[in-house]
Amino acid sequence: MKQSVLVMWLVLLLGMLFGGGTIASISRFGFWALIVIHTIEFFVKKSVLEKAGGSMGQHYVQVLIYGLFHWKPLEDQQAGRASE
Repeated sequence: MKQSVLVMWLVLLLGMLFGGGTIASISRFGFWALIVIHTIEFFVKKSVLEKAGGSMGQHYVQVLIYGLFHWKPLEDQQAGRASE
């Protein structure tokens, strides 16, 4: 599932670079929307990431790229649930 978000990033980037008109505009909007949404997500789930340990910079990059597919398994592990 993590790869699906990475594919979305790549599609948006390709749309910005090689698309024209509406495709490029939609790609730019989607690209910046993902950055904003994932940055907000990072701050909302910051406590989960701090408890997991490690570099917050690395966690930020992982959340920026993968979103909930990075922090959800960490949250499940901290809650004692097995992640799938």
